[in-house]
Amino acid sequence: MESMEVGDYFTFEPAKGIPVHNWFYYKEAYSPQLVGWALGELGVEKGTVFDPFCGIGTTMLYAKGHGLKGIGIDVSPLAVFVTKTKCMDYSEKDADEAEKELKGIFSERKEAGWNWDFELFHPSRFFGKRNYNDICYLRERVEKIENEKVGALFLLALLSILPQTGFFIKDGGVLREEPKKSAMPVKDAFKRKVKGMVKDLRARDKEAGRGKEPELKLEDARDFSEAKADAFITSPPYLNNIDYSKVYGLELSLLTMQKESTRAMRAREVRGFITGESFGDAPPEAAEYSEIPIAGTYFADMEKVLRNLKRIAPCGCMVVGNSVLGGKHIPVDEILIRIGERVGFSEGRIAAVKERTADVRPQKLRTRESAIIFS
Repeated sequence: MESMEVGDYFTFEPAKGIPVHNWFYYKEAYSPQLVGWALGELGVEKGTVFDPFCGIGTTMLYAKGHGLKGIGIDVSPLAVFVTKTKCMDYSEKDADEAEKELKGIFSERKEAGWNWDFELFHPSRFFGKRNYNDICYLRERVEKIENEKVGALFLLALLSILPQTGFFIKDGGVLREEPKKSAMPVKDAFKRKVKGMVKDLRARDKEAGRGKEPELKLEDARDFSEAKADAFITSPPYLNNIDYSKVYGLELSLLTMQKESTRAMRAREVRGFITGESFGDAPPEAAEYSEIPIAGTYFADMEKVLRNLKRIAPCGCMVVGNSVLGGKHIPVDEILIRIGERVGFSEGRIAAVKERTADVRPQKLRTRESAIIFS
């Protein structure tokens, strides 16, 4: 194993201060520095990069900024929207119009006619009355913005401030109510966010060598193979019983204004969480873990992903996390390497790791996250 320090970039923390990358906080994302490292490991300097779990667009945004073509897919409409908005080409005129729109956006404030709802509970449970009404008002108001790019920018700003303005926290795989949590007024949080985004736009517009906007699609990595790339760089859902359609369900439901959008996304996710199909036939490499709920179905899904990746690109990098389930440590990285070699990759190797602690009460066990290089 090598480049152990690369593990510091397996999380989103180093990206929190990077313009545009930090427009939407996504704890599960990796940082753009990891993409640069992976391209170096793969020996890819130009061409096309593919990400089958594009998340909030870290790989796509890095590729765009470094002159590579990007192709990204995800089963989450939220992920595709965030990535698209961050990777758009904005002009100085767009920045001017955003500033002008922001100045008067609350001048028409009223009780919104739209009612925002969510599959698991009504969102007003997590927001004060004023904040809930302001969120609904802004969601309705951004639809009236004539400049499509400014509208997308404002909508992303609104989605990004939900955790700041509500009485809840994202705790592992659940949204937990925190009545004593400080909630920032929506008006203040929204204005501050948009101003920061416009500042980033003006700085980015002066940069030379901007690449083309990536191709983005709402697709399932288990059955999508209609692309060709020189490499893939991605991080699939971990085997950790976290359903991202729930953790980011408030943002997703506000984006689509459809109560059941989270349920639709859940039906297409890689099964790394408890579902009605929590047991299933595991690939031979994971056979010893097939009796553990979600393990068999997860590795069966990941075999499909790896088969498609082999059709799309000759090499790639995948960041994964090992698991502790049912009292057993599951070496996800080693199993995926063996599956990858069976489906056609000539070699898989663990190129970087980050040690972490799995909280499996009543004890805490050491495990790891890994960057796997497939070639």
